[in-house]
Amino acid sequence: MIHAYLNEIGTAVPAGECQQQFLDSLPSWIPDPALVNKLRAIAKRSGIEGRHTVLDQVVGQPGSGAFYEIGNFPGTGRRMEVYRETAPALAVQAVRALEARGVELNSISHLVITSCTGFYAPGLDVDLIRLLGLPRNVCRTLIGFMGCYAGITGLRTANDIVRADPEARVLVVNLELCSLHLQQDAPMDRLVASLLFSDGCAASLVSAEPGGFRLDSFTSHLSLEDADKMQWLVEDQGFAMKLDADIPDRIREYLSRDTGTFDHAVGDPKALWAIHPGGRAILDAVRSAFSLTSEQIAPARRVLASYGNMSSASIMFVFEELLRHTPQNESRPGAAIAFGPGLTLKAMEFTYVPPVVGSNFRDAESVGEILSPAV
Repeated sequence: MIHAYLNEIGTAVPAGECQQQFLDSLPSWIPDPALVNKLRAIAKRSGIEGRHTVLDQVVGQPGSGAFYEIGNFPGTGRRMEVYRETAPALAVQAVRALEARGVELNSISHLVITSCTGFYAPGLDVDLIRLLGLPRNVCRTLIGFMGCYAGITGLRTANDIVRADPEARVLVVNLELCSLHLQQDAPMDRLVASLLFSDGCAASLVSAEPGGFRLDSFTSHLSLEDADKMQWLVEDQGFAMKLDADIPDRIREYLSRDTGTFDHAVGDPKALWAIHPGGRAILDAVRSAFSLTSEQIAPARRVLASYGNMSSASIMFVFEELLRHTPQNESRPGAAIAFGPGLTLKAMEFTYVPPVVGSNFRDAESVGEILSPAV
């Protein structure tokens, strides 16, 4: 049987750090001091220490030059202009990080992109072909507006491509610019979302060459009863997120009833877990449902703390954490899980496979560099 492998991952975030800047700005555009204090308390408990943005200045007074000038937040058209202006450079940065780990772009046959925070055409796929010098006959797939679970959907798509064509080498790019969708006059759930989401990009190679994470199986679960609890809507003032406070409890309830999805990983203390870091409560729910150890939940918590929730890119940052910290001398079972609008749960079983010395990536000469902490 032909297997596909997630061989390598490169990641990138914008230079702008927005967590403290955003918290400091709250009193200037939210008139209710009690609400400001509540939002700051939520941020303090969120487990997020930093978030990144493509914006130079997030919120400011009229005439300040901030993207969100108080009383005059930009419309959806302007937000999409900034997406088009900034997304290609961030994607290139992530791909260059992938190249630095031994991946040769001249061998890429397919390009898969996931993004739910911006659109234009000709799109990011065409821009990447131009900027990276990829062959013009690269097969392109754009997965849009699926939300946080699209990271797993991108891997499933790459898996299908490789199993159909073992010579395929698939570049998967997960790019999200969540900071472009702040809304001034918003209900509580949208304001809370603005405390969690951030910008980032991951670039990955999926191929039939053994090494990295073997993609074993994929499953999808849809809870139509909870479909209205998580929504992502296009409105005049950007894209609007609805996040019901019951989501973590509903996820916990579902996972506690689930049997068989992660049979080969549950209960194994050596199993690897790639969990979408949607928020501290989400991670607590998954840990409780599967009785995970602190070590197993740690990669997702580190990504959440350092970057916040980058939607579809987040789980790939978790995979990078696993790739850098997993001992290379033994195979290990693994499970991945992500959530999104629907309410949808996407799951994947995988197996860590030690790299073959002398392969095009993670060979003996580059292992030390790859395993060292990112700068």
